[in-house]
Amino acid sequence: MQNPILVEVTRGGRVESIHRGAIAIANAKGEIIFSMGEVDAVSFPRSSLKPVQALPLIESGAADAFGLSSEEIALACASHSSEPMHTTRVAKWLERIGCTEQDLACGPHPSRVDSVNEEMIRKGEKPTPIFNNCSGKHTGFLTVCRHWDVATKGYELHDHPLQVAIAKALGELAGIDPAKIPYGIDGCVAPAFALPTSSFARVLAQFADPSRQPPKRGAAMKRIVASMIAHPDVVAGTG
Repeated sequence: MQNPILVEVTRGGRVESIHRGAIAIANAKGEIIFSMGEVDAVSFPRSSLKPVQALPLIESGAADAFGLSSEEIALACASHSSEPMHTTRVAKWLERIGCTEQDLACGPHPSRVDSVNEEMIRKGEKPTPIFNNCSGKHTGFLTVCRHWDVATKGYELHDHPLQVAIAKALGELAGIDPAKIPYGIDGCVAPAFALPTSSFARVLAQFADPSRQPPKRGAAMKRIVASMIAHPDVVAGTG
């Protein structure tokens, strides 16, 4: 089935461009209750998978061992805009786990907020890895490594114990053998796993309703979702 037209962009009363896509809606039982288009085609959910990537942070006990706040859990799931409310939290979090910016595998990039970026230019300051919009996720990765007492160097590699644990959690939720989940490299250098749209819908449905999950996983999912809802400014940024 060809993907249907989901969006038409108009200019002067005429259609300027069209955008096709696929839609899949699932319930917590794993059933697809509505679909349109090629829902079994594989694509990269990218940052939409951050709640899954945060599961080991909660399930391992690392979050509690290092006393993480709900803001920091939200930050682990963030694609933030590199404002002071993000960078200062990441810096303090790194210090608490005995790491530094040099331990972050993600590279730096400017803040997405013009006023922050312009002020840094005026001061002659350059962005560092904590300004990466995935720095919270990466600090969460490092936190699990510290808690497990495994190597922090190379934590972003596909065969590192942390990434293996993330793939396992994703496979369990998607109903796919973790070893068979394809991946590429994301912009922040961590593995970017690829899924059919239908499988991704099942994953998110279980976050929305984790009542069928084992107690530990269900509690972790609820905690992650509640943190993100409570702190949207930390997940994203001003505006």
